[in-house]
Amino acid sequence: MWSLLSHFFALSFICCLAEDSSQHGPVFEEQPLPTIYPEESEEAKVSLNCRARANPPPVYRWKLNNREINVDDSRYSMIGGNLVINNPEKPKDRGKYQCLATNKYGTVISKEAKLQFGCT
Repeated sequence: MWSLLSHFFALSFICCLAEDSSQHGPVFEEQPLPTIYPEESEEAKVSLNCRARANPPPVYRWKLNNREINVDDSRYSMIGGNLVINNPEKPKDRGKYQCLATNKYGTVISKEAKLQFGCT
């Protein structure tokens, strides 16, 4: 009986390891949400969140109004998949944002998240 149980646990452990190491394309765990940035805000940044599960890990990109954002621009920074817009400006930054997560198995594109500017 003991040998049968130990064999069962060993097989269960191997199956779990195989599942954890399986490679797959990105699947969103968090997508950006519509945001209203108060124009007179003292916090001079906006964060749009994006997180995907993938193996190998995904590379993230962002689009604003269907145009890829150059994250090398000092106004933008990436923390994981999250986009941070420093000193947001209404004419430049308002619009529809999308997150793209890519690995060798594919790309997923988030729902559009509208960034608007308004009063508090």
